[in-house]
Amino acid sequence: MKCQKGDDFTCLRSNNIILGLIQFTRGDMSDDAELTSYDSIVIEDYLEHVERPFSWNNLYERPAVIARLPSLKGKNVLDTGCASGFFTEYALKNGARVTAVDISKVMTERLVARIKSVKLTIFCADISRPMSFLKSNTYDCVICSLVLHYIKDWEPLLAELHRVLKKGGRLVISTHHPFEMYQYLKLPSYYDFKMVEDTWGSSGPRPFKVHYYVRPLKEVLRPIVRSKFNIISIDEPLPTKECKELAPEVYKRLMERPGFLFIVLEK
Repeated sequence: MKCQKGDDFTCLRSNNIILGLIQFTRGDMSDDAELTSYDSIVIEDYLEHVERPFSWNNLYERPAVIARLPSLKGKNVLDTGCASGFFTEYALKNGARVTAVDISKVMTERLVARIKSVKLTIFCADISRPMSFLKSNTYDCVICSLVLHYIKDWEPLLAELHRVLKKGGRLVISTHHPFEMYQYLKLPSYYDFKMVEDTWGSSGPRPFKVHYYVRPLKEVLRPIVRSKFNIISIDEPLPTKECKELAPEVYKRLMERPGFLFIVLEK
């Protein structure tokens, strides 16, 4: 893989990794990027929260996304909003060539330090903006795990992901479920479409603030219906038997109301 250069990024080789470093200014970021980026919190607190053995990420979201992925062996995979790099690492272990993108400088630097692979390319960039550093018709699969709720306007991003996917390529999305957010946050109205502040890790020693968008189901589906993608599935999967064995209380909660929404689209 050749290193590329452009007005908005440079590509460097470090420790046998092709590392894309986006040199962006405040004007290159969306208006809310500073609030929603994980660089606004202590990364160690976030990682401790999501990597708990009994977190919803591990018990529910990750198994559900994996169940919806196509075979990745020998494929080009784009991990958008890669965060800690769970799906980046999963795709690499399953034989894929992976491009990982995240707005967090701290997260991407940690990923470079942790994963050593010549099949990995990492970019630090705001995915809500045009991603000119990604070539059209390149990827067989795009993973968009728990990232869309940090973005206000989905239509430009969906258009970009459609552009970079090959024909027949799949986009696998997980995001907050509107009804769960309405109940969990005790919103004044289910139809609210706005940024909210939430506290994660409240049961631990170091709770922290995060910001993301809530929206009703119609605002989830509207940009998808308007996109060029074919809809393969929109799911509210039940928790697995393993979840029941490991965390009965979490299993009971997820059997009563949905945790996340899972969407599979195809170009």
